[in-house]
Amino acid sequence: MLLRRFTTLALCLCALSATAQTLTLGTKLELNTLDPHFFAAFPTGSSHEMLYEKLAVLDDKLVPRPQLATAWKNLDNLTWEIKLRKGVVFHNGSPFTADDVIFTWERVPNVPNSPNSFSQFTRNVEKIIKLDDYTIQMKTSTPTPMLPNDLANVYIVSASAAKSMTTQDFNSGKAAIGTGQYKLVEWKNGEQLIVERFDKYWGPKPTWAKVTERVIAKDPTRLAALLSGQVDAIDAVPSADLARIKSDGKFSLFRGPAALVHYIALDSARDVSPFVTAKDGKPLDKNPLKDMRVRKALSLAVNRALIVQRIMDGSGIPASQLLAEQFPGSLKGLKSDPFDLIKAQALLKEAGWADGFRIVLHATNDRYPNDASVAQAVAQMWTRLGLKAEVETLPGSLFFSRASKQDFSAFAAQYGAEEAANSLRALVATTTPAKGFGTANRTRYSNTVVDQLLGDALQTMDDERRDELLGRGIRFAMNDQPLIPVFYPIFDFAAKKGLVVTPRAQRRFNALMIKAVGK
Repeated sequence: MLLRRFTTLALCLCALSATAQTLTLGTKLELNTLDPHFFAAFPTGSSHEMLYEKLAVLDDKLVPRPQLATAWKNLDNLTWEIKLRKGVVFHNGSPFTADDVIFTWERVPNVPNSPNSFSQFTRNVEKIIKLDDYTIQMKTSTPTPMLPNDLANVYIVSASAAKSMTTQDFNSGKAAIGTGQYKLVEWKNGEQLIVERFDKYWGPKPTWAKVTERVIAKDPTRLAALLSGQVDAIDAVPSADLARIKSDGKFSLFRGPAALVHYIALDSARDVSPFVTAKDGKPLDKNPLKDMRVRKALSLAVNRALIVQRIMDGSGIPASQLLAEQFPGSLKGLKSDPFDLIKAQALLKEAGWADGFRIVLHATNDRYPNDASVAQAVAQMWTRLGLKAEVETLPGSLFFSRASKQDFSAFAAQYGAEEAANSLRALVATTTPAKGFGTANRTRYSNTVVDQLLGDALQTMDDERRDELLGRGIRFAMNDQPLIPVFYPIFDFAAKKGLVVTPRAQRRFNALMIKAVGK
């Protein structure tokens, strides 16, 4: 009898141990490709971190640290020497060498149909010289002080495994071979990703033997999956449910600031804008959004504090620029526009729009926490200003393709970057594919002063001088108001007791962020 009890207990302990080695996540982030060079976006970046690695990785303060590189240094303004990590192998067993770095940099700009190309991080590199298998020199076309940040944005793939492979080959799993802590088991687009521990990983042993990421886009469904035990942890906890989870002893909450901005883009480049009309719907002779006074009025009419408190339930901070001031490159001390309806109405009158106009604000309804509710709140505030403001929401799968075609007059979205220069370069700079500028500038805003200051900053090797130029560019852009920074989100995560989630400033939710208590 004693032996039977001991055997039963041992079997139970083994079962518990096996369960502790598996992790199931419920995430709002929809992974739409396994090609790490197809789409520079946070849903792909989040999952790809488990499969692939980069030469550098960003720490919790978004400062580049070595990953597949062990060190880098400037030899002159146009030359960086990079030492590569030895003893690293890809999931197929082939060794990581300089050839894989060279192949990756050559592949990135040639991936067809990319919605947001990684070439913005590689285009300054004119040539890579292989000194030996573990030493390279990157020759840049212009001084590139932010090269270490660029290194932290490009995933390395195997030259032997990915040669002649297409995005479809990656999506099939045939070419999805990296050096990451986990290797691919199965992927279903829009549904789930399953990975398993890579036992030959060069670093510390990965925490989990097997990880399943389930895409659960709807907030109530994702929360229900956690409460019912179908998943072990979730991201993007609905703000209205934070108090409920906090009071439940079976779960723990984790939160951290995000290197993101929730913003409203304004169509100030065109003489006629598709969703700006007279209040009765008749066409206007000119686009009021082209007037900086009108754009500033729209900003002053937005009560950011109220949105954060009432709509986001405190999971946000009123925004003044494209990246919160605790993150690299941001302008210190810049205050957000105060809510001032009287001043906003005066600016409208001064600009000749005292009677207002009709405007439609487009937004997603499945992409960000409370995205549709935030848009409705902004529209109500603009209505108080004297406009006839309406809202149209769309699924993210439709929204971004239409925004890229300039189908909207005003739209709400979020953008994240590890450094303020990258936000300015993507969202505000004049769209210039050859320079990698304006990759997310979906209104085609253009300002030569901003372009000049940003361009100079990105080529200035002196840190203090670069920060000064970038700060001037940010201040000028925010004064001209091509977009309205609304708030910086705060990330909220929930997990069952016994798990610890370490939030990341970048929009991430993956197994690398989660450990068991005591591990």
